[in-house]
Formats: sequence, C-alpha cells, structure tokens
Amino acid sequence: MGQTRAYTTVDRKETVHLLNRLPHEDAAGQLRTATALAWIGIQARKQDAAVRGRLSSAARGRVDATHFVPALEAFPSLPVPVRREMALALGDLAGGVAVTELARLASAPDAGARLIAVDALGKIGGPKAVATLRTAAGDVDEAVRAEAVRALGQLAVAEKDAGAPERVEVETLLLDVMSGDPSRYVREAASEALSAIRQVIARPPQAPAERIPAPAFPVSV
Repeated sequence: MGQTRAYTTVDRKETVHLLNRLPHEDAAGQLRTATALAWIGIQARKQDAAVRGRLSSAARGRVDATHFVPALEAFPSLPVPVRREMALALGDLAGGVAVTELARLASAPDAGARLIAVDALGKIGGPKAVATLRTAAGDVDEAVRAEAVRALGQLAVAEKDAGAPERVEVETLLLDVMSGDPSRYVREAASEALSAIRQVIARPPQAPAERIPAPAFPVSV
C-alpha cells in the first residue's frame, strides 16, 4: 500500500481551507484551526504510519507545499499554544517545506514547544532536520534530548542504505549520548535507538517471493 495510499487519505480540500484561513483569524480561531489541522495529521499518521522521512531525504508533504506558505509566514508570530498545534500538523502533513520554521521552534524558550518541534522534525527528516535534531540532543531539557535521539534513531532505521555516512554519524552520536549524558532516561533512549538501528542492519534482506507460473488451462475449483 505504502505512500500512494497515504497521499490519498488526507482531506486536501479541508486542509487547504484551514491553512488559508489560519493567518486571518484571532488567537482563539487560530488555535481551533491549528488543532483541526493537527487532528487531520494524526488521522493521516494512523492510516499509514510508514510515511516518514529519512536521514538523507525529507518526507514529501501530503498537500502541495505552496498551500503551507501562508501558515508558515504567520508561524513566527503565532501564540505558543497555536504554534504547538501547528507543529504537530506540520510534522505529519507538510514535509520538508516546514523544516525552517520547526527548526526555529526547536530553539524556543518553552521546553514543551521545543519537544513538539523535535518530534515533528523526526517525522520529516532530511539533512536540515537532522542538523537540528543533533543540536537538540544536547538540549538542557532531558525530555527534549531523549526525543531528539529517538527521532534520529527512527530516521536512521528508515534509511535504506545501511552504509550511509549519515547513519554512521547518528550511531556515533548515540554512543556518545549513552556514555556521556547525565540523565539515565536519555541514555536509555539512546541505547534503544541504537539497538533498533543495529537490528535493521543485521536483518538479512528478504528474498523475493517465488512466482508460481499461471496454469496453461483453466482449473476448476
């Protein structure tokens, strides 16, 4: 089923309508709209959780990138609760177009906002998101650090090339976190992420299923 199915499950018309409306509403309306967009993203994620970026490439947006422009232009001036909801939506719906604003949110004063931004960047992937996640792995808040190493691990698992230098760099970072982070919670998150990567590397490639030739004559059942 894969990505083709995922890109047909989002209500594009409603999503575009909400994205266009967001910049023109008051704070309460923006929060309602952003929450509705986040809910659309959550539903899309449930329908096909396999749609995720990799270390080397960002996930495609589920709606054309141009439709996110008005919301992204307004993003820096949105109240923090609205930006949190929008970050959830962007992680599931926007793809690489949202990385710049999510990277800015990942350095916000509010740790809760940083945590959500890191989670969203972990769904999108790509070099710019990975650079931000590597920085977030040294955040002052242990929950943000733990989410950053989990996100990097998930992106590394999704990376198709087992020998990709990006994956090697992530493994090195995880080893450093395991040996040097003061928080046991973060060290365990890094250990789990590294184990998941190594399990994928150790897994032998699946042999293609044997094709059974079609019968040369009708078969009665």
